[in-house]
Amino acid sequence: MGVPSRNWPALMPLLSLCAACLHPHGTSQAVGDDGDRILITEERIARSGALNAWEALKRLAPQFRYGEKRDGRPTSLERRGRSSILLDDAPRVFVDGADVVDFRSLTQIPASTILSIEILGGIEGTTYYGSNAVSGVILIRTKNGS
Repeated sequence: MGVPSRNWPALMPLLSLCAACLHPHGTSQAVGDDGDRILITEERIARSGALNAWEALKRLAPQFRYGEKRDGRPTSLERRGRSSILLDDAPRVFVDGADVVDFRSLTQIPASTILSIEILGGIEGTTYYGSNAVSGVILIRTKNGS
């Protein structure tokens, strides 16, 4: 049994909204473990009003859980969803190809200097960055590094 054709005009806005949710590029939908890749553009970062890379991630990458002190200083960065006792749930972070050991330094990168933020899911992250990228990878590309 299908949807009668006379209902299609009413469903079109809903269908286009669902299609936008499924498109991985330029959206801030959750990264799945099936290797999804999300690209957050310079324009989206500017529209978000973020002041630094940490704020941009908080506003545009809801697939992570962000811990902060009362004054806004970062304390934790973890993937959302099921956690593991054995595995580190923090995604690996790279800025212009350099591994960022302390994610708290993301507050020192002005949002206005960011070209893009690419987020890789767990499977794709481990494929390219090794087994310690099981929680995903955040690749930040700046104007200075290009």
